[in-house]
Amino acid sequence: MAEGIRIDNLVKTYGQGDTAVHALRGVNMSVAKGEVVGLIGPSGSGKSTLLKCLGAVIEPTSGRMTIGDRVIYDDGWKVGDLRALRRDLIGFIFQAPYLIPFLDVTDNVALLPMLAGKPNAVARKEARDLLEALDVAHRAAAMPSQLSGGEQQRVAIARALVNRPPVILADEPTAPLDGVRALAVVDMLNTMARQFDTAIIIVTHDEKIIPTFRRLYNIRDGVTIEELQLEASPARRT
Repeated sequence: MAEGIRIDNLVKTYGQGDTAVHALRGVNMSVAKGEVVGLIGPSGSGKSTLLKCLGAVIEPTSGRMTIGDRVIYDDGWKVGDLRALRRDLIGFIFQAPYLIPFLDVTDNVALLPMLAGKPNAVARKEARDLLEALDVAHRAAAMPSQLSGGEQQRVAIARALVNRPPVILADEPTAPLDGVRALAVVDMLNTMARQFDTAIIIVTHDEKIIPTFRRLYNIRDGVTIEELQLEASPARRT
């Protein structure tokens, strides 16, 4: 499978000299198009720092990051507009849905392509198509406060996918959900990854979903170790 995102020898150091904190010490990681992988590790291991680097929120100290065949970082950013990079190439799903409370479901999803310059009618049509695919189209005119927790997270997934980014970063997306809803969200992400050829990284502490990953990266002390889970549940394989 073609690579969706690749990280080579990524380093992030805060501060200098005796007070330097080495958050990432040479991370290596790759996720194929259409693949979902898990990223686990104890608190303070570097997960949040790695996710911020991948999402172009903070700048690494050194290393290389590639999305598809495009180098986005190589000992310095190789793109001029980081906001456009985040908008066009990376989708984000968080522990909380962070839906805009005064916009209905359709406009919450359509807002990003509208900001990217798509006509409103086109953006709303794409939003409705995704809501249909995620089985929440019947709530298209509802306000976020009228949705259940599971419905809100489906809308958040639609928002992350609407610009068809090649990479999605999901930070504890199942944390507020019970077991059934958590597994349903993972199933949706696997389906969307295959359907849209998207590479998805899920940062999680959720023991309910860890067995569903075929591949895991375990990060400890700023270094990743890849783990292959051959016994992942057949009904839930990525």
